[in-house]
Amino acid sequence: MKKTLAAVAVLGAFAGSALAADVQLYGIVDTGLGYNHVDVDKFEKGVNLGMAGTYSASDSDSFSMKSGQQSGSRFGFKGTEDLGNGYAVSFVLENGFQSDSGKLGQNDRMFGREAQLKFHSPYGTLSFGRAGTLISGAGTLDIWGVNADVLPGGWDGIFNIGNYYGNGSRLDNMVTYQTPTAAGFTGYLQYSFANDTTDGDDDSQPNERNNNRYFAAGLTYNNGPVGVVVIYDTLMFRHYGSQEVDEKGNAADVGDSRVLSIGGHYDFGSIKLTAFGQYVKGARSGFGDGLGYSIPFWYQNEDTNTFYYYDADGYNFHIGAQIPMDSWGRLYVGAYYGYLEANDDPLNWDAKNFNVLVGHEYDLSKRTTVYSGLAYKQLKTENDEGKLGDMKATQVIVGLRHIF
Repeated sequence: MKKTLAAVAVLGAFAGSALAADVQLYGIVDTGLGYNHVDVDKFEKGVNLGMAGTYSASDSDSFSMKSGQQSGSRFGFKGTEDLGNGYAVSFVLENGFQSDSGKLGQNDRMFGREAQLKFHSPYGTLSFGRAGTLISGAGTLDIWGVNADVLPGGWDGIFNIGNYYGNGSRLDNMVTYQTPTAAGFTGYLQYSFANDTTDGDDDSQPNERNNNRYFAAGLTYNNGPVGVVVIYDTLMFRHYGSQEVDEKGNAADVGDSRVLSIGGHYDFGSIKLTAFGQYVKGARSGFGDGLGYSIPFWYQNEDTNTFYYYDADGYNFHIGAQIPMDSWGRLYVGAYYGYLEANDDPLNWDAKNFNVLVGHEYDLSKRTTVYSGLAYKQLKTENDEGKLGDMKATQVIVGLRHIF
């Protein structure tokens, strides 16, 4: 009898909440296999550029089970309450996890992929909480990947969004305003008071310069087969301490990161073409490959054990094609090229990224997809004295994704 009463009480609670708001449980489980081959040349002249020791690692081959190679494994809750007269409140609480181990993702956050409360009105939508940046290719506020990249969000490893530069991540303490759509145009403004509260940022600090902060403005145009996106974003870094210097011993002269990104697509029906270009100022890292190799712009002089800090300017380009194959699924083909050059470096340090990929998806049902992919990436760093490092990576993946 007690169990029956308890069940009735639980059902009553859910029934009451259903009257107040439309709540949905959803998710993705994505598990597959991946083979990675990495060929790394050691740095010359006793200098490690970037993460200390990373590029001096030996060549490697690995074959393992992977989670989220095509779409990050997740579960979440989302709901909407209609307030009438064009007003509504909605929420998204989305957890990321590793389907091969069950571990939490996003630095062990409960809802690390997204945690947002949104207020909708005839004058636009305000969103509050942890969310993906406009250029991240992630979450409900993504306007970059869906309009300008051949792989619209998702995909990991060498296929990852590290192929373009930008603050392509999820940030805490985010406020976003989205305008109503008019004649195909939609505008966006975004600001984060403290980007990562698990890494030293705290929006309760009285001095906001102690936090990494973020601002972005974006505009999209979508009309039939045409989609265009323009985003300007800046990452306002917390100030370096007095111990961070340049090679002359002065305080590191590094500013905020600024990126202007312009891209779009055109769908011919038989093929959908994507392309973008970026102009980058003040980058502090770039060209992460999803396999643990990336380039922060500092280096260690092993003779003096001193670390020197820089930022860099550069550009990125992409061209790609999405090809529907009728009953054979979808084919994705893309290429990326990028260049970054360190500022105030007497030896003119620079980095070049080149990446090509091909991916395929085949739907077994409306909810279940088999995917595969092959990608190659080369990341070169050099200065006036010669080559500093050269990383070549090849990745082959196959997996199964189920949506619920």
